Amino acid sequence: MNRQQCYNEIVEAFKQKYDWLGEDFAKQFLLSVASYPIQAYSKPEFRIRRHLLLFWPPGFLKSHLLRRAQLILGDKLSMIMSDVSHAALRGTVEANSFITPYCLKTPFGVSTEFGQVVGPGSQEIVQKLLNVLEEGMVTVSLAKIAYLSDAKIEDITKEHGIRFLDSNTFSYHTNWVLMAGTYNKQFLIDNAFESRFNILTPRKRLDGNIIRFISKAPPFSLSQDTIDFLRSEVGNDKPFDCSSQLPDEVYEHLSTMRDCGQLLSTIACNKWWGNNMTNDEIVEIAKDFKAKHESVWKTGEDKVFDAIESGFNTIEEMMREADLSRRQVYNILTKIRAKPRIIGGKRVWEVL
Repeated sequence: MNRQQCYNEIVEAFKQKYDWLGEDFAKQFLLSVASYPIQAYSKPEFRIRRHLLLFWPPGFLKSHLLRRAQLILGDKLSMIMSDVSHAALRGTVEANSFITPYCLKTPFGVSTEFGQVVGPGSQEIVQKLLNVLEEGMVTVSLAKIAYLSDAKIEDITKEHGIRFLDSNTFSYHTNWVLMAGTYNKQFLIDNAFESRFNILTPRKRLDGNIIRFISKAPPFSLSQDTIDFLRSEVGNDKPFDCSSQLPDEVYEHLSTMRDCGQLLSTIACNKWWGNNMTNDEIVEIAKDFKAKHESVWKTGEDKVFDAIESGFNTIEEMMREADLSRRQVYNILTKIRAKPRIIGGKRVWEVL
């Protein structure tokens, strides 16, 4: 088996069980998987790591898909969490033993409800998580480390590369990759988290069609040989040439250097799996960046207004295009002061 065969088998397995949603998830999951060994062993000039955030309404398999991904990675490569806690980033000392930050224990973290990271008194953990996701450099103040013996501090330094700065402070570097899910915009915190993640949103409506497909599909099936191959390749420390040249056409679609880095990461991670992208594919991904950013921040009012402007101006059409209930659409129409009129025997709405 080679990497491309492994990639194709995993994507097909998710597609057979979860249709297009599973296919889209599997592709992004595998790019995140590839980003770890590239970042850890190839010394790229830019951040390759791809943190994945599933962003769509509750009740449509976000946690289930993430758990499936964690089972494929296994416990040696990944740790599953209900949320991202202080312990995951800071570590602690209990019974005179140092509890290592979770992001130093395994290459991947899987959080089934990323939104819980934000709440009252969460400013410190939010800032540390932003540091972990971006550069991977973290400094922690923890008074309890003063109780550790010199021998234990030396062992911790050797095992995890933690640098103790003084009796209360230590720092570390991590290439940890986080995969998570949520559907609450406040947890993206004014673009701060959004800019750290590759955000996966559904490309089609989540409706009865996909529910029917998943309900009738056979159980998820993936060979153990494929799983074992993936796990072994993540630990393959052979340096990988992740350099690439972007076609000139992409630059008119990139608004920040971060977008450029994410595009280069996409190319490199696909290349790691043996999938060489064409210039046309690269340009299409660059075009998609802006649309993805905008879709994440669109409110219900934005979606209804856009539907009306695009000619989808009956209640049923607006419900379908905005993915909102009838009550929600009526409330929004009242809020934006839209007015109904009869055209061709149909009741349509206009914003005056």
